[in-house]
Amino acid sequence: MTFDRMSGKFSVTKKPKPINAILDIGSDKIVCLISRNTLTPDNFLNHEILGYGHHRSQGFQNGMVTDPTLLELAIRSAIEDAEKRASVTVDEIDVNITSHQVESNLYEISVPIKEVQVSKKDLSTAYNIIQEQNNDRNLYIFDTIPLSFSIDGQDFIEDPIGMYGDLLKINFNQLVCSRSIIQNLNNIVENAHLKIERVLFTPIASAAATLSSDEADIGSILIDIGSGTTSYSIFSDNVLLSAGVIPIGGNNLTKEIARTLSTSEKEAEKLKILYGGVLMNSYDNGETIAVKQIGYSDHENAYKEISKATIADISRFYMVDVFEKVKEKIEKINPYLTKQKRIVLTGGTSQLIGIDDLAEKIFKSPARRALPNLKSSTFDLASPIFSCAIGMLVYAQNETFVNKKITTRALSYNHTNSYFLKLIRWFKDSF
Repeated sequence: MTFDRMSGKFSVTKKPKPINAILDIGSDKIVCLISRNTLTPDNFLNHEILGYGHHRSQGFQNGMVTDPTLLELAIRSAIEDAEKRASVTVDEIDVNITSHQVESNLYEISVPIKEVQVSKKDLSTAYNIIQEQNNDRNLYIFDTIPLSFSIDGQDFIEDPIGMYGDLLKINFNQLVCSRSIIQNLNNIVENAHLKIERVLFTPIASAAATLSSDEADIGSILIDIGSGTTSYSIFSDNVLLSAGVIPIGGNNLTKEIARTLSTSEKEAEKLKILYGGVLMNSYDNGETIAVKQIGYSDHENAYKEISKATIADISRFYMVDVFEKVKEKIEKINPYLTKQKRIVLTGGTSQLIGIDDLAEKIFKSPARRALPNLKSSTFDLASPIFSCAIGMLVYAQNETFVNKKITTRALSYNHTNSYFLKLIRWFKDSF
């Protein structure tokens, strides 16, 4: 997919490439992964990670660009490191977006079946209608996902082509954001001498790396707690219902600890990692730790004894607020969406001790912490901080989370019964 400045749109590459590159832009880190995609003899698509590049994020906070020049330098460094390790050069790359300004909108489009049997023309008509929904707004449509089909009231149809009927209904989830967000992102990537092939929404990518087919079927909320944002995606009956972002994350907790304890953010980050458990009554034994105070040189007043329980209390109060904000945003969409849903947590801040127990109390649902399913024998990526990056590799080639395509083998996709996936790709490749 390449960006056309005149039209403000992307043209889609019709066939998955054997070499794929992704760029995960976060508030704390920039990650570039380069993979080789191959089919196994039993028709599974495997992703072999050839190169990995990592650089501390600059010029990007809470899902938004704050300094294009610094962000470009960080992106260049991450990509160059990945290319060097992979011994390949890439000119196109998939990029994530984690802005709270992204809208996830559900639409149901009904079109008459013109020739008795459903044809690609009928699907094309429905797709054109959905594309026109936001034409009069200053928004860029960066993904349109067909969720389900029905014919004359018959639901749960996965492959409508060739079926007889009078009326075809298609449910879509359309992801849109401000056109300026995409244009700014594109300019930065172009300045780094690459073209954006595709834009992927972070919470959906993270789901592709962590959710199982059972979790997507019975109903789950994936919450990715990053450093600058917390994103969520909601699934039920193997269908993506909604996805969104709130512009707060683990860095905000670090700042809260620093403010409350009058210490530096560097010291606060260390305290968060060591003692930021969110369980009630953590460190009830009265243990204390000496915390260096800001504004003092190295003398007797530079350190203050702080209870470890105080650090845990700050972390717990903050994470309660984060979960409540996520819950409130979801309930504004539809109160039903938080009912009887399993909670799956990932992202760097999901490593806080007891955070799964806290999520269970807030959402009144079972919760687990998830690592990305993709394994690499060369690079150590077995951490929740890589869920988005790995999910981008999986989703960009497989779109595994859509319509019964979430799989417990996140690395593999069985092409034997793949018509519906081909249909989804046809949607994207034909317009």
